[in-house]
Amino acid sequence: MPYLKIQTNLPIGKKSEQTILRNASALVAIELDKPEEMVMVALEADTTMLFAGSDDPVAFLELKSVGLPGKKTKKLSRALCELIEEHLGISKDRVYVKFIDVNRGMWGWKGDTL
Repeated sequence: MPYLKIQTNLPIGKKSEQTILRNASALVAIELDKPEEMVMVALEADTTMLFAGSDDPVAFLELKSVGLPGKKTKKLSRALCELIEEHLGISKDRVYVKFIDVNRGMWGWKGDTL
């Protein structure tokens, strides 16, 4: 049920996209102690973005999950920023991460809610 959306203003090749998606999926599964079969990751590259008045490389990440524990967000932020820096070369000070804890009844799957 975790969903990670990554947006960046950098263009990314198909091979690199798949590498980032796979690594992000595994990271989220491990950090949230969820089966990777339940993790969804999306990557929106080459998005028009501006941060601090600059169009230098930037990324915005949004992680949603049912039961997202607030005590894990600091570690998750660090791990996700490191992933972005490693794969995209974007400095941690040019990355925002938004965390959203979703109520179980507000997340649908298989025609039902969790």
